[in-house]
Amino acid sequence: MKKIGLFGGTFDPIHNGHLIIAEYLRDDLGLEEIWFVPAKIHPLKNNFEITSPEHRLKMLLLAIQDNPNFKVTDVELQREGVSFTIDTIDELYRRNAALEPRFFFFIGMDNVNELYKWKDPRQILRKAQVVAFGRPGFKADKKAKEFIPLIKFVHVPLLEISSTYIRQRIQKKRSVRYLIPAAVEQYIREKHLYM
Repeated sequence: MKKIGLFGGTFDPIHNGHLIIAEYLRDDLGLEEIWFVPAKIHPLKNNFEITSPEHRLKMLLLAIQDNPNFKVTDVELQREGVSFTIDTIDELYRRNAALEPRFFFFIGMDNVNELYKWKDPRQILRKAQVVAFGRPGFKADKKAKEFIPLIKFVHVPLLEISSTYIRQRIQKKRSVRYLIPAAVEQYIREKHLYM
């Protein structure tokens, strides 16, 4: 059995906060690999504003190139329609049956109270160990109470940065050095993204 962390998101762009969280959880949970899963059509976001999948995939590949424990899967980018987590987990089990994977699906603690809105949340919790990361102080809403016993909570060091913040700084021609990997910054400049 191979223990694999699944880190989904739009990654528009991926930043050093994502990488720190992924490495921390890999080490803390004793996972063999972390697979980044960029979404094609996010069910809870305005997809008209998301950068093309090709650019986001390339930035992810550049960001993880020096970490042999990090991989990228384009399972959601290849699939038509909305990127529902349960569909992704099912497809990854099908594609990787030979590995006998045990998946650990990462979500931010702020998403725990939104789980009831997801497609088949009980199936997600049955098929993968959901890991909620964040800082102490989380309070569960009533709608999340049934899920709490099935979720593993991990406190991680978080940087106060976001992809939105990165995009805003680039638009304002401000420095993003040390906020994103150098190779990702170079790619953004070359392709004139977020400008």
